[in-house]
Amino acid sequence: MNRAKPKKLITRRNIILGGSAAVAGTAAAALQNPEQSTPAIAQNSSSSQPVNTGINGTVAIVTGAGRGIGRACAIALARAGADVVAVDIGRNISGHPIPLATAQDLAETVRLVQAEGQRGLAIQADIREMQQMRGVVDRTIRELGKVDIMIANAGINDASPIAESTDAQWRNVIDVNVIGTANTLRAVMPHMIGRKQGRIVVVTSTFGRQGNAGNANYVASKWALVGLTKSAALEAAPHNITVNAIAPTGVRTGLGGSQTPEQAKQGEQTLRAYNALPIGLLEPSDIADSVVYLVSSQARYVTGMTIDVAAGANAKYTA
Repeated sequence: MNRAKPKKLITRRNIILGGSAAVAGTAAAALQNPEQSTPAIAQNSSSSQPVNTGINGTVAIVTGAGRGIGRACAIALARAGADVVAVDIGRNISGHPIPLATAQDLAETVRLVQAEGQRGLAIQADIREMQQMRGVVDRTIRELGKVDIMIANAGINDASPIAESTDAQWRNVIDVNVIGTANTLRAVMPHMIGRKQGRIVVVTSTFGRQGNAGNANYVASKWALVGLTKSAALEAAPHNITVNAIAPTGVRTGLGGSQTPEQAKQGEQTLRAYNALPIGLLEPSDIADSVVYLVSSQARYVTGMTIDVAAGANAKYTA
């Protein structure tokens, strides 16, 4: 009679040792028979071909493209092979104390897009006005032939405690961040639905996932964008269109207006405490990298997601 072998206990040590052995075995097998190396090893070889992102030859519209995250997205998309329409209001908003990007800023973004060897077009438009956003899409189709990608990035902030906030503060922030973003999607989705393809990325914020005292109008607007993204994703999915959002932590942009060196230093220290990784403000290009992924063919089955680019600040969320 054969004696049954005792069951091997599943322990953390055994799992780690087993995993290490498996990796070592795979590496050894690859060295013995290079033709049967794993795809991961093959892809990391210096002779591998560049990854086809599916962005080359596309046409993208980026709102809020005069500076900051919008400009970084425009440049990154151009670098990946997209022609880019850079959209910005190009002037200040009545009742809003923070200076916005200028027409000259927008022209500089287009120059940087063209420096990447792609076609660039600047359009001044107010995303709060639906007719203007329809005009942006119509002109893009007329001059560049189509719209494959929409980056709904434009947004403002004007923080104040609820009890002290004004009608103008609420109206401006909600009109730009919520109504303006909705207008952006409403303007482009009919075209994308007709073509049965498209990529949309909405820029929200880590404050679209949590509360923040003294900043309720902005927080409310960014929470709204998460819901808008999920709802739009469900409507767009049958038409092969993906809709996702990016939620950044603090980014080095002009959104906060002019600051004294002391205010800037204090803000950097606050963000270092807020973020889990040892960094304060992120750079706009850090956000643009994730945007490029979401519009690539590698993310073709990613939709309805809000992706945190938050230096670990998002690890403090409840879910």
